[in-house]
Amino acid sequence: MVHLHGAATMTSRSRVRGAALQASLLTNSNTNMDPPPPNPLNLLSEDQLAEKVDMLLDWWHDKKQVLCITGAGLSTESGLADYRGHNGSYHRGHKPMIHDQFMGSEYQRKRYWGRGMVGWTNFFTAKPNKGHLALASLERNKKIGVTFDDQPEFYNSEQDDSWLFSSGQQQMAIITQNVDSLHRRAGSTHVTELHGRTDMLVCMSCGAKRERNDFHTELETSNREWLERAMNEAEMRPDGDAALPDDNNSYYKSLCIPPCQSCGEGFLKPSVVFFGDSVPSHRRARCSAAVDAADGLLVVGSSLAVYSSYRHVREAHQKGTPIAILNVGETRAELEQLNSVTKIEAPAGPTLQRIAQHFDTQNS
Repeated sequence: MVHLHGAATMTSRSRVRGAALQASLLTNSNTNMDPPPPNPLNLLSEDQLAEKVDMLLDWWHDKKQVLCITGAGLSTESGLADYRGHNGSYHRGHKPMIHDQFMGSEYQRKRYWGRGMVGWTNFFTAKPNKGHLALASLERNKKIGVTFDDQPEFYNSEQDDSWLFSSGQQQMAIITQNVDSLHRRAGSTHVTELHGRTDMLVCMSCGAKRERNDFHTELETSNREWLERAMNEAEMRPDGDAALPDDNNSYYKSLCIPPCQSCGEGFLKPSVVFFGDSVPSHRRARCSAAVDAADGLLVVGSSLAVYSSYRHVREAHQKGTPIAILNVGETRAELEQLNSVTKIEAPAGPTLQRIAQHFDTQNS
């Protein structure tokens, strides 16, 4: 088993590299990025994979409240691109949408919806893979999931119906960075979507919500000729996005973006946390409480470059909670030398499937 032993405080080198990971999200300075990691599915022989599974089972031994954090690397086996993996979009020049750009620029909104119109169907029709299904099985078998006291700060408002009718307890099994809803489709119940969900939209003027599929039907009807041309030129990207070759204002100028149906004036935004924005404080507080209740934290398919998820790994580390990371490629936890981490370099889907089968056999 590979453990990361090091000082609890960051060295100057790891501090700089950790900050560089975060900065690279906004600058997309691909020239400074390390080469992509190997293809996870070609990484190990069957015997080597079995050894990695045993490592993770050893880590799991005697733990009763395991919380899981998942990232884009879990969904690659569903055909969705990740960011820094073997075929990650950042290695191919992907520039993510920035919150202030979307809010402040009509061109950026047209660019987002134009690219999204091309990439959405592929994204929305993706199916849960072995890893998602295994985590749903692990939750059903009570091998992941924590319980903690409910609090009003876990909600948008003390008038929130969920708080008013709360049983006094909260449960959480998975904190996901992903916005693809694949955990819910796989059957996981207690999932917190840290960065929101991209299948719902919200009006920036009146707050009305709309399903993205419904919006896309209207969007496609209004832009048939443009869409036909773009579909022949696109490359799929994460988060329902697609790369188009002529990334300038003239390419998107003719696009017609429908306004909010409720107020007729506001523009719609996916109900997600774009880069440069912040996770809502009530959601962050709920995740922190779940981390505090856990006796083990499992990270799957994430480099932890984004601080919104890494903060919870730091919280677990500072509390002395054992952490396991199932990921192919270096993570921020390694760069910052967290000494409570067990790193398992193996493909997420096949590894988790074998873990779930092991516990299924125990329960039968």
